[in-house]
Amino acid sequence: MRTPARRTCLPVTGALLSTALLLGGCSAPWSDSSTDEFIDLVNDGDWAGAAAHTDDPDTAEHYLADLDASIGDTAVHLDVDDGATTTTWTVPSGDEVTSDGTLSTTDGDGDPVAWDPRIFASALTPDTTVSYSDDRTYDLPVLDARNDTQMSWTPVTVFSAAGTDEMTPEQQAAAIAVAVRPAIEDIDTDDIASQITEAGDDGTTLFSLRPDDAEDVADALEDIAGVSSREEGRLLSSDGTSSPVDADVRAYWEQRLDDTSGWTLTTTGDEEQGLEGEILGREEAESSDPIRTTMDMGVQAAAQRALDAEDRAASIVAINPSTGGLVASAQNAAADSQGTPAMTGQFPPGSTFKTVTTAAALSRGTVSPDEEVQCPAEIDVDGRIIPNDNDFDLGTVPMHTAFAESCNTTQALISRGLEPSDLKDTATQLGLGVDFDAPGMTSMTGSVPVTEPGAARVESAIGQGEVLASPFGLALMEASVANNGTMVTPSVIQGEETSSDLDGRAPDALDPEVVDALRSMMREAVTSGTASSLNDVDGLGGKTGTAEIGDGDAHGWFVGSVGDLAFCVFIEGADSSGPAVEMAGNFLRDGALDEITG
Repeated sequence: MRTPARRTCLPVTGALLSTALLLGGCSAPWSDSSTDEFIDLVNDGDWAGAAAHTDDPDTAEHYLADLDASIGDTAVHLDVDDGATTTTWTVPSGDEVTSDGTLSTTDGDGDPVAWDPRIFASALTPDTTVSYSDDRTYDLPVLDARNDTQMSWTPVTVFSAAGTDEMTPEQQAAAIAVAVRPAIEDIDTDDIASQITEAGDDGTTLFSLRPDDAEDVADALEDIAGVSSREEGRLLSSDGTSSPVDADVRAYWEQRLDDTSGWTLTTTGDEEQGLEGEILGREEAESSDPIRTTMDMGVQAAAQRALDAEDRAASIVAINPSTGGLVASAQNAAADSQGTPAMTGQFPPGSTFKTVTTAAALSRGTVSPDEEVQCPAEIDVDGRIIPNDNDFDLGTVPMHTAFAESCNTTQALISRGLEPSDLKDTATQLGLGVDFDAPGMTSMTGSVPVTEPGAARVESAIGQGEVLASPFGLALMEASVANNGTMVTPSVIQGEETSSDLDGRAPDALDPEVVDALRSMMREAVTSGTASSLNDVDGLGGKTGTAEIGDGDAHGWFVGSVGDLAFCVFIEGADSSGPAVEMAGNFLRDGALDEITG
């Protein structure tokens, strides 16, 4: 064997190749030796070409491919000096580690490079390689406002299925449904069959199960042709349920892991020779305090229990008025199929928006709480007939009574005295229509148009027309009313700041007299008005809402606040506010009140 002559290199300039494995070197313009060709081709990412310049092309190509995979995004630069090599490994963080090795060619001028992994590091053997790993603190917990575990790193078993000659996809799906029933009661066999058909031999991931559930069904599932499993870890909720904000909290957690992660670059061990791997370089992961959220898992559990009894898509969102912290965000399985409607869905809010309309009229001075107002069964505004629910007619009553009984025609009448931007501006004062950017939480509060006098104004006044809101947005509206009329700034991660499209200019608070009047009216809605079935809940104030949606069944709403808890209950297609009021009662009586007062 002979070693190549010393090579003098000029600096390399230009863009680096976008390959996971970059081997640096230089090629003297007068030289066309196998050494130069080998290094140049490796630098080009042509592994097969580089391997062809060794005395064992197949082995070299296989090894280089494995090395490329095992170091991930680590870049490698190889220098050669009289047969001695220095390899510089640049890990993704930018830190550099070097290792020494040797490079030789077979006898004779122009003969190929003698393939040996020790080209890159003297500790390497044909059975070992270099491996890079990100070192993250996966055991970093997510804690709720009471320091109870909200989410934690949990082992899961992931089950997959591929097409097989032994069974049709439909037969596989039917067998899988039976086998997994102890863990997943309802499963869509048509969907599973479709997934298997589309994936074919490549296979597709079907579902993942926590350890207890996996143990119950693993044997039965793996007896089915084409089904396989693998073990993974995931950040999951402590009680097995899920929240629409889980994905965003998880993304925040992952970023925290990225920011504090370390790394290790090591040679792998040779088990046959009983040799351990050699650490080429390491950066220890930084310690990190637990992530703490504003959520209350007791309130969240109460919300989920109330929702799980409902077949129609439904959501509950709760916020602390004093802090703006998200306390609970829950939705049932029917709502889950839509994404995150609790936080981002846009629906007509119906009569819950009368909170804004009444606040605007009180602020404008066009009406007062005790003023006698008309509440006819229906009213014609520019050809748009506005009726009361079931055409009730109260005649002449105080404004606070019309509000408590949710009189549409009264709202239509008082909206005539408003200016075009009054509804939009008042909604903004309560956070509705404001776009917030909160770490760990994706949300859309809603939108409120500027309206000229006429039918569009009247429709907006009763939460129809172009007015839209999410359950989150209406919970925020209620929280702002409960916060003495000052817009609360929502958050879910303690210690993180929330920004908004208001550019730091917080809207003016509602006049204290307006706030007192609103809260008194909302209390009356519970004690003797449209939500009187909740009059046993001490201190509760709220507003019911029914929102028409064309030919379909109307949506049902109830928004309210009690103590330091503001919330919104929403049921799609409920046809009235009654089911939402009932669900709110279940939510409050079955745990939520105990949590906020305990």
